[in-house]
Amino acid sequence: HRGQFGSGSPADVQGVTVQTRSGALVTAPHDGTVRFAGPFRSYGRLLIIDLGDGYHLLVAGLAETDVEVGQWLLAGEPVGRMASTAELPAGRDRPELYLELRRDGTPVDPLPWLTAH
Repeated sequence: HRGQFGSGSPADVQGVTVQTRSGALVTAPHDGTVRFAGPFRSYGRLLIIDLGDGYHLLVAGLAETDVEVGQWLLAGEPVGRMASTAELPAGRDRPELYLELRRDGTPVDPLPWLTAH
């Protein structure tokens, strides 16, 4: 675990950053509908999952996504893969997954929500 919600650095204020294994499989933490899946700026591949009740989960840093916009996901279903060590930019030794939970457009700390689900 690298960055924590509200830690003060611009990249981490609205979500959390987690270091992962090389090539790690990423799964959906909750049922939901894919609203966006594709490259986004310097974040790698971005996935936005509509969880219902005004909640959206943003998942960034993926090397690959295995879902399509409009697809219904079940909790635990594979959604993508993290980069392998060989795919990382110089100076980085582990892939990093960024998670941001929003309720009605406002960032909320995702850790209590993710651990409860």
